[in-house]
Amino acid sequence: MGRLPWADLRLALLTSILVLAGYIGVVEGFNAAHSARNLAETATAIGQLGYGILASIALATILRRHRFARPMLEFWGAIFVATSILAPVVAGEATVLKGVATGGAAAALVALSIWLWSDNRIVVRQQLKPAQPAKAEPTVPVMDRWDRELAELREKMKAMDARHISGPQQIPRANPA
Repeated sequence: MGRLPWADLRLALLTSILVLAGYIGVVEGFNAAHSARNLAETATAIGQLGYGILASIALATILRRHRFARPMLEFWGAIFVATSILAPVVAGEATVLKGVATGGAAAALVALSIWLWSDNRIVVRQQLKPAQPAKAEPTVPVMDRWDRELAELREKMKAMDARHISGPQQIPRANPA
């Protein structure tokens, strides 16, 4: 078995990060929502549910190579970092300084995720066909084209005069050319 290209390893690592974040976010969000005692804990639980769901959506857009993959990844990252800062402080297990430190670690994880995705995008290239000479249409100046069209109209008018329309349909001419 040959070695995997770096792009496949990056995609596998990014997928692992997003699956884990999605799972932890949804499970911990539901658990925290059931045991929330105040508004701050409820907001944190909603944030956890939010980044869990957004991680799943970001993963789906990445695997489909959709154009909204990067914005979804960044949106997930913003919610993930904000929730990582607030969750330990709201739970009362840490000080604000420790909350900022966990937010920094989460920001590093988000930066890694964005970097993994930025080099993993595949541009679909069309196969190049052999160069065929372009069909060169003669370039005719505009005035020449107008003169040609005017000459064609005059010929049509002469042809109509040759048929000599008689009766009330006849169009009188003041000065035939």
